Amino acid sequence: MRQDHRNMSDKTQLIETARNLLQPDDYFSGLDWGGEILPREIVSFCRMAQDHRTSGWDGISAKAGRYDQHSRYVLLISLEGDGSMGVETNTRQIHEGEAHLLFPHQIHYYIDLPEKFTWLYVTFDLEGPARQILELWRSGGRKMSEQTKGLLVKFLAEFQKQDGLKASITLGKVFEAMETAEPARNKAEPDAGLVAQIKKHVMENLEGDLAMPALSTVMGVSESYLRAVFRDGAGVSLGNFVRSVRLVRATYLLEQGVLDLGVIAERTGFGSLTSFTRAFRRMYEMTPSSYRKRSRVEA
Repeated sequence: MRQDHRNMSDKTQLIETARNLLQPDDYFSGLDWGGEILPREIVSFCRMAQDHRTSGWDGISAKAGRYDQHSRYVLLISLEGDGSMGVETNTRQIHEGEAHLLFPHQIHYYIDLPEKFTWLYVTFDLEGPARQILELWRSGGRKMSEQTKGLLVKFLAEFQKQDGLKASITLGKVFEAMETAEPARNKAEPDAGLVAQIKKHVMENLEGDLAMPALSTVMGVSESYLRAVFRDGAGVSLGNFVRSVRLVRATYLLEQGVLDLGVIAERTGFGSLTSFTRAFRRMYEMTPSSYRKRSRVEA
């Protein structure tokens, strides 16, 4: 009898509440978690040693001479050890106690790794308006506070228990806690001498001939010397750097959504639309037109 009375009370309250609801201003846009950062498909792992193979996730290397590029967000947290990495055309210092975020399809490579290090990685997908909140990380990393470290301990415990929802919420709180954190000390020394000249020439002449013979002529040095100096100073091969800069510029032009693909291929120095599409697919695992469609949907 008491249960029936409670059920009737709940029903009465439900009817009354429903009848007092205001009519929506928009029937197609309403409450959402919106600004909440709720990562999905979270994968976390630790790296403590170098692996100089040219592929694979089992280790990281500053000697493989390759660019990495992923379709997911990659949060790199240096728990122990300093190093440096190239992010697109810039060099970024990684210091112990800092967190750095790499964005989907952002080309990067490792320049210098310490003999002893403990770097925590968290990769994830993210949808909706929360992606805009993370844009502040493009300017560089953030220093971890004691609050952030505590949240990371909690996140890892939930991740190990395979509690997806709790891990997602806690990881979101990590990013929230770091929104006002002190910027990382990621100002790198400017590229010295010839390396700086090469980078400047490449970025200002993407439509021109950037093959090794042409570059060595412009710089006034032999091809072998040019190749060795750039690899030693930039941490990656000159050929990879040129191709990377061209593809990065192509993604920016694609996101603007104005130029035809053939014009973009020409402005980024690819000999034809076919060679542009082939290089783009190899790096981003999608065609330039697919990339443009995806960027429009995200926008």
